[in-house]
Amino acid sequence: MLVTHIYLNGNCKEAIELYKNALYADVKTLIEDSDSGLVAHAEMIIHDALLMLNDFGNNDGVSRSGGYQLCLQFENEDELKKAHSKMGVESITIDPLQPTDYSPCTVRFEDRFGVRWAFWV
Repeated sequence: MLVTHIYLNGNCKEAIELYKNALYADVKTLIEDSDSGLVAHAEMIIHDALLMLNDFGNNDGVSRSGGYQLCLQFENEDELKKAHSKMGVESITIDPLQPTDYSPCTVRFEDRFGVRWAFWV
């Protein structure tokens, strides 16, 4: 099993709430650091896949999308557009909502936490 783990530099709880709301993600585990209140370890299920998150881990303390993106395939355009409308707030568009040769609807963006996403149908 390959599992993605992202570091959110103090924004992990906020990211968890966004992903729960926009992607109907389920939180399996949430462990907070007793001293700082930051997330020491969290696990979420998004579209039947495990994503691990926390506020610690990178040497510079910041999550950057250097060479990766999280990709989600949706059942239909309505689901995709609904999730993107919630996730797209304060995001940076890489490729706008559009049809491609491989999908009737795709979008790529970096969310407000610096995590890069690709959605397609």
